[in-house]
Amino acid sequence: MRTWVTLDFETASACDLKKAGAWRYAEDPTTELLWLSWKLRDDEYPTDFHPEWVPDSLGQIVALALDPEVLFVAHNNQFEKAMWRSYMMPVFDVPDVLNERWHCTLAVCANKSLPLDLDRAAIVTGVRFQKDMEGNALTKSLSKPNKKTGKLDRAKPVIARVGQYCGRDVMAQDALHRAIGWQSPEERRVWLLDQKINERGVRLDRPFIEAADKIVTEGSIPLEREFFQITGGLKMTQRDKVMQWCRGEGVNLADFRKETLAELLGDEDEEQTQGQDDDPWVAEQEPEHIVLPDHVRRALTIRQLIGSASIKKLKSMLACICSDGQARGLLQYHGAGTGRWAGRLLQPQNFPRGNLDIWAKDETAEHKVAVLVDAIMTGDYQYVEALLGPAVPIVVASLRHALIPRIGRQFAAGDFSTIELRVNLALAEQWDKVEMLAKKGDPYIDMARLIFPHILNLNKKDHPEERQYGKNSVLGLGFQMGAPKFRFKYAPDRDLDWCKEIVRVFRQEWAPKIPSNWYELEEAAVRCVWDRVTTEAKGITFRLEREWLTMQLPSGRKIWYRNPKPTKKAMPWDPTDVRMAWTFETMKMGRWVRVDAYGGLLTNNAVQGMARDLMVHAMFTAENEGFEVALTVHDEIITEPEEHRTDAAVALEQIMCDIPAWARSMRIPVAAEAWAGDRYRK
Repeated sequence: MRTWVTLDFETASACDLKKAGAWRYAEDPTTELLWLSWKLRDDEYPTDFHPEWVPDSLGQIVALALDPEVLFVAHNNQFEKAMWRSYMMPVFDVPDVLNERWHCTLAVCANKSLPLDLDRAAIVTGVRFQKDMEGNALTKSLSKPNKKTGKLDRAKPVIARVGQYCGRDVMAQDALHRAIGWQSPEERRVWLLDQKINERGVRLDRPFIEAADKIVTEGSIPLEREFFQITGGLKMTQRDKVMQWCRGEGVNLADFRKETLAELLGDEDEEQTQGQDDDPWVAEQEPEHIVLPDHVRRALTIRQLIGSASIKKLKSMLACICSDGQARGLLQYHGAGTGRWAGRLLQPQNFPRGNLDIWAKDETAEHKVAVLVDAIMTGDYQYVEALLGPAVPIVVASLRHALIPRIGRQFAAGDFSTIELRVNLALAEQWDKVEMLAKKGDPYIDMARLIFPHILNLNKKDHPEERQYGKNSVLGLGFQMGAPKFRFKYAPDRDLDWCKEIVRVFRQEWAPKIPSNWYELEEAAVRCVWDRVTTEAKGITFRLEREWLTMQLPSGRKIWYRNPKPTKKAMPWDPTDVRMAWTFETMKMGRWVRVDAYGGLLTNNAVQGMARDLMVHAMFTAENEGFEVALTVHDEIITEPEEHRTDAAVALEQIMCDIPAWARSMRIPVAAEAWAGDRYRK
C-alpha cells in the first residue's frame, strides 16, 4: 500500500486568490502562512506547524518531503504545491516535492463526476468530517484589517482557531481520499501532463492589456451617455428600471442573463459547442418571438457590451500575471464529466470569436492581427474608432491577441475539424458520410442540399444562410435534439413543421444510422442498471462499480455516473407509453441533482469523450516532438515550438492526424487545421 501524507495550508494575503490564481497568490509579498497541518496515512490526528508557536514540527514535514516513497495528497493540490514552491521553499528552505509525488483529490472528484468543492464532495460521499464553515469564515476574514483596530488580527487564540479549522480540513480530505480512491494509471498520466501545462502557463502582453483597458474605460463614456439618452436618463446599473423601461417600449424580458440577451440580440460571439446537453424533451413549448424596436436593441446592445464578461477579462488578465509574465493555472483538469478541460481565471475557453466586418477579402490573418494590435497599443480610443470603427467592440474582438508565446518560442495552434460529428458518424458506421469527410467534402452543404432541394447548385459562396442551416442540423441533431428545440435555438423565424422536416431529413436521409447510437447505448445502459449485469453496445461497455455506473470507451477510459437508479418514464408524446429508464446524480447549474439518462445524452458523452481522448493522444505526441502545450480550447491545442521552426503548422497538423489504434479501427476520419504565429488568434 502506498504511503501518503494529507496536507493543508491556511493563509492570508492582500492578494485576491480567486482573481489571481494559486501561483500569482503564492508569490505575492503580502501572502503569509497562518497554519500548516498534515496527517500521515496511519496517524489518528494531524500534526501542526506554525513558525512562531509550533516551529519544531518543521523537521517532520521536511523528512517527508525528502522521502521519495511518500505521496503528498491535497484537495486542489495546485494551491498547496504553489504555496510549497513559492513560499515554503524560499522562506523555510524546504526541499521541492516533484509533481510525480503529488495526488489531488479534486482531480479524482472531477474524473468521477463528483462535486469539486470539498464540503459538497464530503456530503455526497458520506464522509464523516464535514467542513468547518465558521473556521472558514474566520480564516478568510484575516486577510483584511480589523474594522475596529485597523490592524491585522494575529492574536494567538485567533490563530489557534485557524489551526483547529486547518486540522479538520485535513481530516476531511483524508477521509474523502479513502472514499474515492486513486486515479487510474492512464488518467494519472494525463493529470501529470495537465499539471505541467498549468505550471508552464501562458505569457500575457501586459502593455497591450493595459492599453486595451484604457481604450475600454475611455471609449465607454460616450456609450454610457448614449444609453442615458436612449432610455430617458437611466444608468446601465439600474437593472429593474431598465427592465421596466423595456416593458414600456413593448419588450417584455424575463431577465437580463447573458443567454437571454444573446438569444434576443442574435449574439453568438463567444465560443460555443453545439449539440451538448440536448435533452430531446427540452423546449417542447413554442418559443416566444420578441420583436425589438431599433432603439431598444441599441440600448440592450450597449448594456450587454459594457457589462460583458469579455470586457472583464482585461482585469482578469492583469490580476493573474505572475512576476515572470506568465499566467498559470488557466485550465481545470476534467472540467466536464466527459474529460474535457474547462477554463479558469481569464477563461480562455470563451474568448469572443473576433469576427469583424471591416476587412478586405484578401487580408491575411497575420495582417489583421498586426493592424488590430498596433491600433490598440496606442491606447487612444478615438484613433481606434477613426481607423477601424467602434473602439470597445474592436477591443473585445482582439482579446485573444493578449496571449503571446514565451521568448524564443512561437505559437502553433491546431483545431480538430468537426471532430464530434466525425466520431458520431464513425460510431454509427455511417460509412457514406465518413467517406465524404475523409475526402474533404463539406457536410454542411451536403445537408443543406437535402433541406433545400429546389436550389440548384447550392454552394458555400452563394448560399451562406442555407449552409448555416445545414451546419446547425448536422452539429445540433446528432444527439437526439427534437424539432421544438431546434426551432428555439436555430430557426425562431420558421414554423415548427419546417423544423420537423429538417429533423426527419437528418434522421432518415442524411444520417439514418446515427439514431442507432442513441437507442443501442440507452438499451445497454438500462439493462446494466436494471439487471445489474455488464453490457456492451457499439464497442462501449457499461458496468456497475461500487456507487457508479461506468461507460468504458473504445479508448479504454471510463466515464462515471454517480448513484444510478432504475426508474420508469412516461414518454412525452404518449403518457401511456411507460418505459424502463434510469437516473443518476450530477452537478448542474451549481446544484447536486438527479437527472434522467437517455440515449442522446449517452451518445453525446461517448462522442465527446472519444474526441477528448484523441486530443490527449495528440497532446502527448506534441510534447514528445518539442511542441510544448500551452492551452487547450475546446477542440484546439495551442502549443509553443521553437521560433526557428518554419514547418510548425504543417507538423502540428500531422501530429494531430496521427491517431491511436482504437480510432483507426473505428475508421474515424480525423482532420485538423493549424496555423503558426506570434500572437494567439482564431
